[in-house]
Amino acid sequence: MRKKLFIPLALLLVLLALSASAVPAGDLLEGVKPDKNGNIDVLTVFPHPDDEMYCDGALLKMKTDPRVRIHLLVMTMGELSPAKDTLGISPEKMAEIRVKEIEKVATVLKADSLIRWDYHDQGLPQIDKNELAQKILEVMNQTDAEIIIGYGPEGITGHPDHIAGSQATQIAFQKSNAQKLYYVNVPQILYPIYRAYALTPNKPDPIPATIKVDVRKFKKLKMLAINSHASQKYFIGKIEQLEMSLNFNYEYFTLSASK
Repeated sequence: MRKKLFIPLALLLVLLALSASAVPAGDLLEGVKPDKNGNIDVLTVFPHPDDEMYCDGALLKMKTDPRVRIHLLVMTMGELSPAKDTLGISPEKMAEIRVKEIEKVATVLKADSLIRWDYHDQGLPQIDKNELAQKILEVMNQTDAEIIIGYGPEGITGHPDHIAGSQATQIAFQKSNAQKLYYVNVPQILYPIYRAYALTPNKPDPIPATIKVDVRKFKKLKMLAINSHASQKYFIGKIEQLEMSLNFNYEYFTLSASK
């Protein structure tokens, strides 16, 4: 069984390497002007406690720059994760566990702030888009963020919360003083897999990545952050488990807007 699994996994890694070569390497801080105090604030805007895993390595890398401050915004508690069914626990208990997990991640990332909202998991599409955008804008202003990182219009997996959060973030960014808006991305070779398992019918592929960030020096810490989401790594579907276990050398982003 192990040998059977090894061959397709090795092929996947080769294809990933070929896919990676098509995206230019770069630095998310490039071209960003510090504020009047010399700081560069980076704000991630995601619906669920584990969504930041797509950029953990980049956050760790940026944090080595003494000018950088990291802020994590999580809009829901992720209480409807399928892990609750595997574990046989209530949504309320699931939320409690996931709150503790993202707090551990914030510690690993040396985040300067963790902002948690209590919107219901899968409930963001029901909130007025402009109302949600206004709340996000308030956080952008409070953190004085120069860089915003979130989901693209397709939300990678097509999760309704990802899409609604992305739409509101785009509106907020345009009204903010932030300089750059990045979408998290994945290697293009994986697009068909994400499309096949999408939660939204006919989900489009992500906008192709415009930059890849070398996170090889931070892979161990990145995995420590990902492993902090133990409920999501070990007690949900096989596809999700594999996704959270693949420790890539690069993380992918699309520069959506720059001011």
